[in-house]
Amino acid sequence: MKPLSLFVKAFGPYTNILNINFESLENNNIFLISGPTGAGKTAILDAISFALYCRSTGGLRSFRDMRSATASNGEDTVLEFEFYLKNKKYKFIRKLRSHKVRGQDRFELRDEHECYEFKEDSYCLIHSGSEAKIRAYAEEIIGLDSEEFSKVIILPQGEFKKLLLANSREKYKIFERLFKTDKWSHITEYIQNNKNYKR
Repeated sequence: MKPLSLFVKAFGPYTNILNINFESLENNNIFLISGPTGAGKTAILDAISFALYCRSTGGLRSFRDMRSATASNGEDTVLEFEFYLKNKKYKFIRKLRSHKVRGQDRFELRDEHECYEFKEDSYCLIHSGSEAKIRAYAEEIIGLDSEEFSKVIILPQGEFKKLLLANSREKYKIFERLFKTDKWSHITEYIQNNKNYKR
């Protein structure tokens, strides 16, 4: 996966709009997100995780939990993440729409979920509506669920340590999915179960 852009509004510590253009990194495969404690570094990683899976990197906070505490009534929380994957371009969008309840002096949040694939010269809608459906599509194209994505791709503060301390079976599962080694496991198992197999 190669990130292209991230748009964030009223999410975590970012009350105002945050727009990150990863394309400016060009062909640099390694980059550093730096800043003092509390500057919002992990929130950037959470925004990517929420855009794809609607789950935080630690898996403990909901989308509504991540709405900026200083967001005003009537202001939407928005996440848009664009990326390349296997020569295809995708955009995932998550929103918390803030609207006034008719006849009452209060606001409610409604969530919206969409994912697009770029075809020819524009983005085409693939799925919309269900949070779970968008998550399932992210898992399908990326090949990792949200927990595996956090451990292997995102690696926020503390998560790399968790990967290192994971037991052998957990590591085996993650790396099998990441490097698509399951077919070789099947071949090995077939050979082991067929003693008459000749090379």
